Amino acid sequence: MIDQKQLENVKSFKYLGSMLTNDARCTCEIKHRIAIAKAAFNKKRVFFPRTLDLKLRKKLVNYYIWSIALHGAETWTLRAVDQKHLESFKCGAGEGRRRSVGLIM
Repeated sequence: MIDQKQLENVKSFKYLGSMLTNDARCTCEIKHRIAIAKAAFNKKRVFFPRTLDLKLRKKLVNYYIWSIALHGAETWTLRAVDQKHLESFKCGAGEGRRRSVGLIM
């Protein structure tokens, strides 16, 4: 109780932009960050024209997309399933997105 008010138990809540859950798992947060990174890429696709040097386009994708996807990752406790989500984004969706801007690695 705080100030004579009973506190409520919740399953999850957002704190400083990160989703915290009562079981301390990060799966929801990881999926959310990946979705944000995909949306950001789709919004900024015009910044990756084929006229730019390939190395520069790769760097832009890595810096821009991965910095969004991995924001807050230092606090994540990765389980095998969480690691698979990140790997599938890197290999699957990430590769598909690179192809769409001519960044096959």
